[in-house]
Amino acid sequence: MRVHYVLNHGGTPESRLADVEIHFEEGLLSGLKLVGCSVWRSRKGEEPTVLVPSRSYATAGGVRYYELLRASEEGKSPEDASAKQVVRNFKQYIREEYMKIAALPDRKDKGREKEKEREKEKPAASC
Repeated sequence: MRVHYVLNHGGTPESRLADVEIHFEEGLLSGLKLVGCSVWRSRKGEEPTVLVPSRSYATAGGVRYYELLRASEEGKSPEDASAKQVVRNFKQYIREEYMKIAALPDRKDKGREKEKEREKEKPAASC
């Protein structure tokens, strides 16, 4: 399994930092990818928020959501503390890996910097 980040360079919405794809490389799911996870800028200025696919359902109090990513242990309720911790661990992993990528310099910017340096090094043309 490999996690692939599709960075959102100036796209819309601006608060979406990246889409996350999970590529399966072995077993029955080999050659497939799971999409729907994403990394978003936090409204509070904290660490980015990781969202996983979810579904909505109506209740008397309004609309609620349940996440489709769940622990696979038989007999465990999605409300079980250990099941919730597994999902939290996954989200933390995605967040930490995104932060590593976000800290890398942008390749496009490096190319522009080198180009500017070459322009400065060229002798001025005389008329």
